[in-house]
Amino acid sequence: MDSSVIFVGIRGSAICLDRATGQEIWSASFKGTDSVTLLLDGDRLFAASRGEVYCLDAATGRELWHNGMSGQGYGLASIASAAGLPIQRRRRSVARMKRRQGQQRLDSQVSRANQPRI
Repeated sequence: MDSSVIFVGIRGSAICLDRATGQEIWSASFKGTDSVTLLLDGDRLFAASRGEVYCLDAATGRELWHNGMSGQGYGLASIASAAGLPIQRRRRSVARMKRRQGQQRLDSQVSRANQPRI
């Protein structure tokens, strides 16, 4: 997804804004007017609101699918994606772990000044 946009979840809606100007690019409304939890995963934006989960095309806001999460109730939802690789921080290096095997995939040395914040 293009880094020139940001996403805001508020009052039952997900809103895509231009990062430089703040101008609205698209918005999508969900059931209710509760808070909205968002997760950007590649080209998809996942939104949870009022106990339901939505998958949107991040570029257009078009709904790709919706799950009513029947029987789960309402409340603040947490969303996580298995698509990312866990990152393990060590004293002066960062290692990415292969998700399935738990083996180290990348090990990069970083100076103290350039240590990433994870």
